[in-house]
Formats: sequence, structure tokens, C-alpha cells
Amino acid sequence: MTARRRKRSKKWISWLIILVLLIVAGVMVYLVWDNYFNDDKNKPEEPQAEVVDKTTEEEVKQEGAEQVKVEKEEVVQYEGENPNSATNLTGVVTYAGLVGDKLTIRVNINQYLSGGSCTLRLLYEEDINVYSETVNIVNSASTSTCEGFDVPSAGRASGKYLIVIDLTSDGKSGVISGEVNL
Repeated sequence: MTARRRKRSKKWISWLIILVLLIVAGVMVYLVWDNYFNDDKNKPEEPQAEVVDKTTEEEVKQEGAEQVKVEKEEVVQYEGENPNSATNLTGVVTYAGLVGDKLTIRVNINQYLSGGSCTLRLLYEEDINVYSETVNIVNSASTSTCEGFDVPSAGRASGKYLIVIDLTSDGKSGVISGEVNL
């Protein structure tokens, strides 16, 4: 006769693993929860505002107390002269290049100006005036700029062009120059 072997059920191992995972998950949730709410307890308390005795100057003088006047040091933004006090206008061509079929020229003026004009002269081979346009000066936070120049490039010869921008504002004038290759 053959002996029948009894199969042991291994379901208890899977239940044990599930129980251990639930316990680990519970501990993790507790630690995160506890850490989240303990952050407020661990912060140092902010100092309470001091109560200031509001006494008048006369009362202080009557008590014989010495009064110290604190003067704030003047803040210097940068070393150098203030560009707004210069007698001539200065600046730089910030962009000159083809955008589509137009030569786009952008300028930044170093001074803050409330108005005026920018006159562009586009010179080919440094002496032949091929284009001229005048736009207004627009102020920004601490500098100014020209409204912008969008010069049609169709029919222009390829080569080096000299950009000359004459600035005038409030009795001051200046010239900004640059180059562009088409």
C-alpha cells in the first residue's frame, strides 16, 4: 500500500508576508505623519516684539539721557560717472541681423531720456548712403532705446554695411555705430 502524503498548505507564508508588509507600511506612515507635524514644534520661537517706551525728546532731555543719532550710509550703485549727467549721448547696437526679409537693428542708449529721435544711416562700403530712417526714443527703467529699425533687405547688395545712428534729445546729441554683413 502506498502511503498518501499529506500536502502542507503554504498559505500561511503568504499571509505572514502580507502582515509584515502592512506593519512596515504602518510604521512608515506613522514616521512621516509624526515628522510632518513635529516640524512646527522644532522651529525656534520667534522673539517677541519689544515694547518700546514712547517718550518724547523733551522727556529724554529732562532725564539727562544721551540721544544717539544714527545716519544711514549713502548707497553707491557703481563706481564711475553718472551717464545721465554726460554732455553727449552714448549707447550700443544690441542686435543687427536679418529676420526674414528685413534687416533688424536694435539699440540701447546708456542714458535715461524722456524723448528725442534716432536717425539711422545705413552706409554701404562705408561711404554710400543707401538707407535713412528716423524713429523716436523710448525710455525704459534706467536707460532708453530707439523704437527699432526694420530695413527692407530686398535688392540690397551683399557685403559689409556700416550702421550710424544719430541721437538727439533735450539739447544733447551723440552717435552710435556698428557693422552688419548681409
